[in-house]
Amino acid sequence: MSTHQPTPTILLPDLPPKTLVGIDLITFTSTPNFHGIRDLSPGWHFLYTGATETLSLRSGAWFYIGDITTAGKGSNDTALVTQGRNKTGTQNSRVPEIYIWKWSANTESLVALDSESDSARQESMRYKANLGSVWQSGGLFKYRSRIAPSMLVKPVTESETGEKNEEDKPEPQIEARIQTEDDAQTEENGRRDWSGLTDRISPTLLSRVIGNPEVDVDGHPRWVLSSASTANRDADHIPGVDSPAEPEMMEEAEREFGFIPVDLKRTWREGAVGRERTEAAKDRSWALGDLIDRYAGEASGGNQLLGELQFTFLMVLTMMNYSCLQQWKRLLELILTSRSAVLDREAFMSEVLRILSLQLQRCDDVDGGLFEIDGDEGGAFLRDLLMKLRQSVDDLVGDSASEVKLELDKLEEWVKAEYDWELRRGTVVRHGMLQLEDGEQVEMDWDGNDEDEETGEYAPVIVDM
Repeated sequence: MSTHQPTPTILLPDLPPKTLVGIDLITFTSTPNFHGIRDLSPGWHFLYTGATETLSLRSGAWFYIGDITTAGKGSNDTALVTQGRNKTGTQNSRVPEIYIWKWSANTESLVALDSESDSARQESMRYKANLGSVWQSGGLFKYRSRIAPSMLVKPVTESETGEKNEEDKPEPQIEARIQTEDDAQTEENGRRDWSGLTDRISPTLLSRVIGNPEVDVDGHPRWVLSSASTANRDADHIPGVDSPAEPEMMEEAEREFGFIPVDLKRTWREGAVGRERTEAAKDRSWALGDLIDRYAGEASGGNQLLGELQFTFLMVLTMMNYSCLQQWKRLLELILTSRSAVLDREAFMSEVLRILSLQLQRCDDVDGGLFEIDGDEGGAFLRDLLMKLRQSVDDLVGDSASEVKLELDKLEEWVKAEYDWELRRGTVVRHGMLQLEDGEQVEMDWDGNDEDEETGEYAPVIVDM
C-alpha cells in the first residue's frame, strides 16, 4: 500500500505524448508516462495545452486551490491552508483537492468530468483510488513555479537513484534529489512573483470577463478560454459572412470577453462642454473614477480594474491572446494618463505601478518578447505613458513623500537598466542637429514632441463659425 499522503493534485488522463503543457509560468512537453501535477500551491493556477509550442490553438482554464472566498483581495497569504470542497461546495479541511481533467480527442482540449453524470462520478472515484500507484510510478510532475538551477545541469542517473533513467518518464520528472539553496530561493521567488501577478483576480472578475464557470463532479469551478477568445470590439467582422444573427455566431458571442468598457475617445461626463471637456481629455481621472464607481459591486471597482490588468497580461503571456493585449494597453493608457488620480487615488495608482513592474520583469516569457509581437510600435507606447506619468508626479508631488512616487522611482530605475528608457523629459534631446556618416548635418525633431508642443496633428485649428 502506498505511503504517499495526497496533496492538491490535477490528474490529466489520456493526454497525448508531445503535447505542450503549461502551468502558470512553466511550460513543458508531455511524455507517455506523464499523468498530472502534484503538490499544487495555494492560490490561483492557470493550466493550458497546445498541439505545438508556437502556432497551434491553445486552450486552458483557471482554477483555485484553497479557500476561494479569499481570492482577489490583494494577497494570497490568507489562503495558505489547503482545503477541499465536498459535493455541496462547502469547505472540508481534511480532504485534499483533486482535479481531474480528461483529454478530449474531439475538441483537442482538457475537459472536466461532468458533474451530472453517474458514470463520471464512478470514473472520478477510480482515478482517485489509483492516485497512489500513479505517484509511485513517477507519473506526477511536482509543481514548480520556475525551473530550478539544478534541473538545468543534468538528469538523474541510475547511479544517483538506484533506478533506471527510463525514456518514458516525463521530462519534468528529471530533477536533482538534493535541492540546493539556489533552488529553494528560486522556487520561493517564483511563487512570490506568481502571487503578485494574480492577487487581484477574483471569481467575480473571471465570471464577468469569461463567463460562468464549469463545475466538475467534486464541485470545483473552472473558467475556460482559448487563445482565439476575443472581445467584440477587437474582432474583425465581415458583413454578410459572420452575421451575428446566425445561431452558431450567437453561441460563439456568449463566449466573448466581457471586458470593462474603456473608451479613450470620450473621457468626460455627459453634458460637459468647453474647458471641462478639454481638461478631461488631457487628464482622464474622471473616466477612471467613473469606471471604478460603476464596477464597485461585490468587490471594489479598483480591484476589478487591477484584476483585469493582471488577467489580460497573463493571457498574453501564456496564450498570446490578441484581444487581451489590446485591453491591457487600453487600461494602462487610461490609468497612466490620469493626473489627478496621482493624489486622489494614491493607493490605487501605486498598486498599478507595483503590478506593472512585476509584469515587465516577465515580458521576455512571451515567445518573441511582449513588445515585439505588438508590431512596429513595440514598447514605445508604454515608454511614452510612463514619461507622461513621470511629469505628472513631478508636477503634483515634487519632493513630498508619496507611495506613487516611490513605486515610480523603482520602476524608472528598472526600465533604465533593462531598456535604457529615460522617463524625464529634460534628459531627452527633443530638437537638434544630427551629423550623418558622410558629414552632412540634418535637423531632427523627436517623434513624441508634437503633443506637448502643439505642433503637427496637435496644432490648434482656427474654425470659422
